[in-house]
Amino acid sequence: MRMKIRTKIMASAALVVSLSLAVSGFFIYDYARNIIRDQSIKDSRTKLAQISFQLGKIQEQVAKTAEYIVSDEEITSQVYAQPGDSIETEYFRKQAVQEKLGRFVALGNFILNVLIVPPGGETYSNFSGYEDYFADYLKQDWFAKLSRERSAYSEPHSFFYISGQRQVVSYVLKYRPIGISSSADSFLVIDVAYSELSNVFLQTARDFEQIELYSGQGALLYAANEELPAADREFMASALGPNADYAEDDSRIALADDGMNYGWRQTALISKHALFEKINRIFYFYVLIILCGIVASTVVMLPIIVGLTRPLIRLTNAMKRVAVGDLGTTVDIRSGDELEILGGGFNRMVGDLKETIQASVRSEADKRQMQIDLLMAQINPHFLYNALNTVIYLSHAGRSAEAAEVTQALIAILQDTIKTGEGAVRAPLADEKRIVDKYAVIQQTRYPGRFRLIWEVDESLLSRSVPRMALQPLVENAILHGIVPSDADTGTIALRAYRDGPDLCLEVEDDGLGMTLPATGWLPRGGTGHERTRGIGLSNIQERLRSHFGAAARLEVESEPGRGTLARIRLPWTGTG
Repeated sequence: MRMKIRTKIMASAALVVSLSLAVSGFFIYDYARNIIRDQSIKDSRTKLAQISFQLGKIQEQVAKTAEYIVSDEEITSQVYAQPGDSIETEYFRKQAVQEKLGRFVALGNFILNVLIVPPGGETYSNFSGYEDYFADYLKQDWFAKLSRERSAYSEPHSFFYISGQRQVVSYVLKYRPIGISSSADSFLVIDVAYSELSNVFLQTARDFEQIELYSGQGALLYAANEELPAADREFMASALGPNADYAEDDSRIALADDGMNYGWRQTALISKHALFEKINRIFYFYVLIILCGIVASTVVMLPIIVGLTRPLIRLTNAMKRVAVGDLGTTVDIRSGDELEILGGGFNRMVGDLKETIQASVRSEADKRQMQIDLLMAQINPHFLYNALNTVIYLSHAGRSAEAAEVTQALIAILQDTIKTGEGAVRAPLADEKRIVDKYAVIQQTRYPGRFRLIWEVDESLLSRSVPRMALQPLVENAILHGIVPSDADTGTIALRAYRDGPDLCLEVEDDGLGMTLPATGWLPRGGTGHERTRGIGLSNIQERLRSHFGAAARLEVESEPGRGTLARIRLPWTGTG
C-alpha cells in the first residue's frame, strides 16, 4: 500500500514523539513504582512497629498489674488464710480481696476483671456474687488451653460484664504465692477488653489489605478483614513462617512484626493494586501528556510539512502529466529553498525534453521519408527497366502499334505513381488494381497469351488504404519467375483481398514453376540474376510494410516446386481505413 510523503512524515513524527515519551515514561513509571514500593514497605514496617509498641505497653501494664497482685501480701494473706468460723468472717475476707482487686482494676481502664483461683478452686474477683459464673467461666476451652502455660494470653472470648456481654482477651498467670507453702499452683486471670486491642489497629488497618495479630500459642487475637480471600490467607500463612518477616509476589506484599512480648506476632498484607493506584493515575495522566504531545507536535509540524510536501506534490503531478505525454507542463514553486531550485530544474528539463523529442520526431520523419523515397526510387527504375525492355523488344520486332500501346500504358502508370506526401506512400486498393491492370497490358504485349489475371476482390475493400506499388512487384515476380519459366502454355495469376480477423490480406497466387522454401521460413533476400530482381522487389515491399505499418504488417510466401507460389501481404485492419 502506497503512502503519501506527507503521511509518512506525519506518521514518523508521531511515532518518534510517542516512542520517546513512552520510553521515558516507562522508565519514570518503573522508577517511581520502585520508590513507592520501597517507601511503602518502610512506612508499613513503621506502622507495624508503632502498633507493636502500643500493644507492648498494654502487655507491660497487664504484666505489672499481675506482678503487683501476686506480690501483694495483704491479698495473699486474705486469699490463703484459713477458713473462718463464721459466714460473716468469710464475707468480710472476700470483701477485702474484692476491694483490693478493684483498686488494681482502676489503674487500667482496659482491665475489666481480675480473678484469683487458689488451689482449692475458690474464686476471688473484683466482682462479688459471681462465684457460680466464674466456676463455669473457668471450664471454658480458652482456660483449659492455657492452664498448662506459665503465662499466656487467650484467644478472644465472651465475658459477662456489668453492661452485658463483652469480648475480652484473658491473661493467665500460673504462680505459687511467696511465703505460702503449697504444692499446687494458683492462677491469676486478668480479663482485658478486646476493644483496647482493636482500637490500636483502627488508624492503620485501612492502610493494609489485611492485618492480623496472633498470640504466642498461635491463637488469632485480631483480624481486620474477616472475609479475606482464601488465596491471600494461604499466601500469608505460607510466606510468613516463624523465621520470615517479608514475602512478595506479583500482586501482594506480606510483612510480619514480632516486637512484642509473649510471642505475639503481627502479619500484614499490602495489595500492590491499591499501593500503585495513585501512580497508575499518574500513568494515565502521562498517557494523556503523550497524546497531547502528539497533537501539539502535529499542530506545530503540519504547516512545515505542508510547506515541504506541497511543492513535492506539484512536482509529482507534473511528472505524471509529462509521463502521459503532456510536455507543456510547468510547475511554479516559490519556496525560497532547494525545492524552488528543483522546480526550476524540472521546468528546464521538460523544456529540453520537449525540444529533444520534437527534434527526434523531425529527424525520424526525415529519415522515414528518405527511406521511403529510396525504396520508391528503387521500385521505379526496376519497373521502368522491365517496361522499356518490352518497348525495345517490340520496336525491334517491328510491332510499332503494340510498342505505342505499351508506351501509353507506361505513361499512364507513371502519371499515376507521381505523387507527393502521403499519396506517395499509400493508395486506395482501387488505384493499385488499376496500376496492376495497366502493367498486365504491358506484359501481355511481351508475353502474349502466357498468363491471365483474375481479381477476387469485394468492392467494399477497394477504398482500403494499402502501400503504393505493393501488388505490381508481386505480379511481376509471378509472371517472370513463375509463369514464363514454366512449361505450361498459359498460367493463371489470382489477386485476392479479404479480411482475416484483425488483418487485411492481399494475395497474389500463380500456378507457375514454384520454388523450394527453407525449412526455417522464408525471408526476402537479394541474389543474382533473376533471383536478385525478385529479391529486390520482395525485400522492398517488406521494408515499406515495416516502415508504414510496424511489426503487425508482414509479407508471407508459400510455395512448392511445380505447384506455384502464393505471396500474402498482411496489414492491420485499423491502419487501412
